Amino acid sequence: MKVSVIVPVFNKAPFLEECFESLFTQTYADLELIAVDDASTDDSLERLRSLRDPRLRIIALPNNVGPGLAAQRGMDEAVGEYIIRADADDVSLPDRIAVQVEQLDGHPELGAVSGHMALVDRPKDMYRVPLEHEALRVELIFGVALFQPAMALRRSVLLEHGIRYREHWPSFGEDWLLQLDLAKVTRLANLDRPLVSYRVGPQNSSTGRDRSADLLLLYRQAFEAFDLPISEEELHLHLYSARHFSFRPTPASMRSYRVWLKRIRTLNDERKAFEPELLAQRTRKAWDALFHRMPEFGWRTTGAYLAQGGALDLARLRYLLALWIAGNRSTARS
Repeated sequence: MKVSVIVPVFNKAPFLEECFESLFTQTYADLELIAVDDASTDDSLERLRSLRDPRLRIIALPNNVGPGLAAQRGMDEAVGEYIIRADADDVSLPDRIAVQVEQLDGHPELGAVSGHMALVDRPKDMYRVPLEHEALRVELIFGVALFQPAMALRRSVLLEHGIRYREHWPSFGEDWLLQLDLAKVTRLANLDRPLVSYRVGPQNSSTGRDRSADLLLLYRQAFEAFDLPISEEELHLHLYSARHFSFRPTPASMRSYRVWLKRIRTLNDERKAFEPELLAQRTRKAWDALFHRMPEFGWRTTGAYLAQGGALDLARLRYLLALWIAGNRSTARS
């Protein structure tokens, strides 16, 4: 068996038929599908049992263990050379598995590969990821390098190095932690094309969570994985890289964040963790991405951001002017 597809399921009943139909009808058909019901409280398990395909196996867990450990249970049962991860509320594009098998077959040095994700309700919009291994290593101190719903793993790499979702891991960010372990022992890559249609909504596991608190824990793990020291204050500043804030940005914190981004590059010069130019590009991207959030924290903070090196092209000038006009109109009406 070449491919095992693992689908953890928790309260995803409305989406299961579309998800599994997209897997049953893949252009690559020589596969097994393992659905792991994580003690759903809706009728997900009944809907899974109503699906008719001889390649489908269902594991019903007696207690809820979270998405990572539920997926691991399925992976422990898998026999395929490659393990394909799929989320129960997403839709795999028709040749998704075929192109991932081709990539892994043609590049034995790769232990994992994913690709971009289109949005179910806006298929022309995509969540994108970097493509090459060295850029993906850099990405891991800012966020995930591979999209878990579009991920394919080489099972032999997992077994050889004992890589798995761990019981002591939190029930969030398990994809990020697994990728940190993978990056230590194998090469990663992404295909420059969408592989799945991703569904955004209240059913997502991150809904309702304190994202800033989650990121603080995960950033700490990421910097430790690459042997880069980071203080508690710097951790909170690094949240700005994801446009999250544990305290309201001020002109002073803008200056501090700029200093922190420079310090990451200095640390890297000392520790040799990443290719320097790729890290410089990624820190510039983090800084530039803050621009559209700054006006909500006041014009003084926006001015401090620009004074620290925020690019101000014609499109951004128009954006600021539109906000200023809208603000004046609102003040006049009140």
